[in-house]
Amino acid sequence: MDTPFELAMNLFGPGEAGEGLITLGFFLGEVEAQTIQDSIPSWFSPSFEGIAEIVLEVMTEKGLLNGARYQEHLDVWRKHVMELTGEGKEVIQRIGYEPVDLGSAFLDGHLYYPVQTLIRKSSFGQGGPVNSSERIDVVVIRSDRTLLEIRESKDEHGRRTGITRLDDGTLLQKYPAGSDHATWSWESIQSYLREDYPRKPIANLAMRIVRHLRKAAWLPDENDYWVLTCTVICSYVQAIFDAVPLILLNGSHNSGKSQLGVAMKAVSCNAVMIGMVSPSSMMRLMDEARGLVVIDDLESIGGADKSKGKEKFSDMMQTLKLSYKKETAKKVITNQHRTSETMNFFGVKVISNTEGVDEILGSRMLHVSTSQIPKHEVDDFLQRSGVSESELRVLRDDLHTWAFDHVAEINEIYQEELAGASEREKEIAAPLRTIARLIRLEGVLQAVEEAVGRKALAQRTFSSAEDGLKAVLNGLAGEGRAAVSVIEIALRLRAVMRVPITRRNPPVWTKSDWVSKKARSLGYIDEDLGRTRIYGYQTKQLKISPEKRLENGAMELSEAKIDTFCGGCKRCPYNKLQCEIMPGRLKKEGVLG
Repeated sequence: MDTPFELAMNLFGPGEAGEGLITLGFFLGEVEAQTIQDSIPSWFSPSFEGIAEIVLEVMTEKGLLNGARYQEHLDVWRKHVMELTGEGKEVIQRIGYEPVDLGSAFLDGHLYYPVQTLIRKSSFGQGGPVNSSERIDVVVIRSDRTLLEIRESKDEHGRRTGITRLDDGTLLQKYPAGSDHATWSWESIQSYLREDYPRKPIANLAMRIVRHLRKAAWLPDENDYWVLTCTVICSYVQAIFDAVPLILLNGSHNSGKSQLGVAMKAVSCNAVMIGMVSPSSMMRLMDEARGLVVIDDLESIGGADKSKGKEKFSDMMQTLKLSYKKETAKKVITNQHRTSETMNFFGVKVISNTEGVDEILGSRMLHVSTSQIPKHEVDDFLQRSGVSESELRVLRDDLHTWAFDHVAEINEIYQEELAGASEREKEIAAPLRTIARLIRLEGVLQAVEEAVGRKALAQRTFSSAEDGLKAVLNGLAGEGRAAVSVIEIALRLRAVMRVPITRRNPPVWTKSDWVSKKARSLGYIDEDLGRTRIYGYQTKQLKISPEKRLENGAMELSEAKIDTFCGGCKRCPYNKLQCEIMPGRLKKEGVLG
């Protein structure tokens, strides 16, 4: 079957094909048809002359003034339709079958949101209601304020073919189901379609998310609230991105991981929280959610299915490892009806685990540490104000409308961040950087960058403490540090080695003497600068070689002082690494008597 352009070329010739197509477009718009085939009844309608008159008036209003020629074009199109139908010939067209998964679709610059609606039909007689019926109907909202219905095609015998389309012609991989975890209210959707709602800046919405998360759980690093806030916002627009971050909440028992997961679920898009279920149930829930997934206590998942626990848990872990990237997040399974089904696990995930995760999954994750709240922080924490349930409903609606209003801007900034981002770290961080740039509040982008930086160093593994020490010293030299304390080097080394440190029988490389001598033998130290005290703890000061600073790209000296790294125990990344300064600092702060 010829395309409209090919038909216009055949009917009007090259000189007038363009005008012929324009005239056809106005006619189809007037009769609300997508194709010539859809418009066939209108060409045969007794009202055709009236329709044609309206079409010509609209064209005149648009500055197309040659009405007589456009009328001729309409007559030619009508003749073509009559010939086509009069001959009674079948039109057979073979095209590629490329359905899309609406759950992660970003098509022609648009996002899509399936939603369940209730259709109620009632009939009335003189005595009142006679009959009524109700059914669930799924419609799809497109981010240009269009409501799309779903159509199922039929074959020549009137039987369903399983081919599903949207009103705009989009072929669907499967019939979209409105999520049971849907977070966009129908009232808000109607306001969006009418363009009748207040625009709220994303910075204001982000600050409300932070307030909600800060009330839910205490975090040792204040910046992590912003990392999680950007993650929440990512869940509303994740279909725009090719890859999304996975977040690991890592901390001891009773450190607030579950509370933080519940808080993330309450404010994210179509969020679902998965607890102690079987691996197969978890995979089904991830496919259905199409929003943020919170996996609470990953260790418990493996033990929930005893029959084939290890095999299914391993399969689930492999799925998690691939779910951060759109092109690898799909999996074909055999469902309960013994037919093949494509499941899609793409999306932002927040995973809590006490013991961490394996190295491969960890390399795809940003780490957020949780901790039991120190006694001296309890009063301040209890005074934090949160967000009520009714405010959360409004906040979710506001985030949905903001997302659909800013699709083009989000994609533009994302493409800038993605340019040249072949490394996995940059690929995963790009969505968070995009959101941070859109929030435009001081410190947000820096918080994201610090989280990404921690991940890059934390995922490196070192075959020896000496290799780890080189990485630490290269980092200090690259920062432009002229002088550094031995204790700071030692603490950084403990962090990158990722080995549990205990007071009893600690590794030799944790000792200051080993660090000092090895740093000198590796050529990073020019001279000793004497000793200094940091909150009562005595430590050596070392001068870093200028040559090493240049080798690591430092073009100017850092303004950091010898004790700048010691900013307070409650937010310190080294407070679980047997820090020698910590007792003196806590005593000075009045935490220890």
